Amino acid sequence: MNQWNLLNDVRRIAPDALEARADVPRDAIWFTGHFPGEPILPGIAIVHTVYEAILSEAQERGETVALSSLKRIRFTGPVRPGETLFLSLTSEMVNKERLFNFKVTVKENVVCSGQLAVTEDVKDKKV
Repeated sequence: MNQWNLLNDVRRIAPDALEARADVPRDAIWFTGHFPGEPILPGIAIVHTVYEAILSEAQERGETVALSSLKRIRFTGPVRPGETLFLSLTSEMVNKERLFNFKVTVKENVVCSGQLAVTEDVKDKKV
């Protein structure tokens, strides 16, 4: 298992909506040096988990996507070792990008929200 991946479960709940769950182990590598004596999951780990959910669902459909942009990312609360993240994503096509609006919660408290855009990864596409 990839030591950076926190994702446990991804499921499509509607044609344009996903839900996912990620458990944050107390000994996750993400906590190394962030911060000694007061561990907090780095924001990049949360965004990475959102992207992993998108990649996982795309792979289920036989597609390959690549990150194209991050917008309006807001971190509104800390994530501590041993907590569980719940991800809620909705998507829409805009031009050639699929935009995912997301919200990440811990115990019903929003800890992160924003928008992540992906495009079809043309380097992996067979011609």
